[in-house]
Amino acid sequence: MSAALLILALALPLPAAAGGLGGHADPKTALDQAAPFDPRKATLEELWQRRLLPPDQSSWAPQDLELLRKIRRAEKAAIAFLKRRPGGTRPWTARSRSGGSWSEAKLTKEGYEKYLFLLSQDALEFFESKGADAKWVFKLRDWDDKPLFDGGGRITDEGVRVYDRARLNLEVFWKGPDGTAYGTRRPPSKTP
Repeated sequence: MSAALLILALALPLPAAAGGLGGHADPKTALDQAAPFDPRKATLEELWQRRLLPPDQSSWAPQDLELLRKIRRAEKAAIAFLKRRPGGTRPWTARSRSGGSWSEAKLTKEGYEKYLFLLSQDALEFFESKGADAKWVFKLRDWDDKPLFDGGGRITDEGVRVYDRARLNLEVFWKGPDGTAYGTRRPPSKTP
């Protein structure tokens, strides 16, 4: 008899929504409830998660935004570089805590600074191996007369460009403080 009741219960038409039975209304999906996209809020969230701003700060300075742009530009190369180092990338990256759109780790401010420090050390060693004196290596300039290292000994954007091309054995030239030309190929006799 219980089998007959079960078959009868299954054969009866069911209401389309639980509300018809006096229950709760259909839950809204996350997409239905999503607020409109706010670029300022998204930028602020990214600055917090990359640890460029303290969590209690709700505004940023132009320098913070410029640093964020630099980190974004260097991120792919920096993470690949840090993966090859002891300790890996975990201390230098962050993941979205709020279930945001980040699927992979993002470089933090500390990670960017660590990347620049280690890259500067590698570049110093490279340029010294190519004939630059150790005491003058911080005074090297690219072919357009831009410094490869800043006053603090960190590699500049131009220095990264020259070093990356030199590491890949592509044609690139740089100058010492006395005007001596160096390069991955025989340097031209005159500067352009």
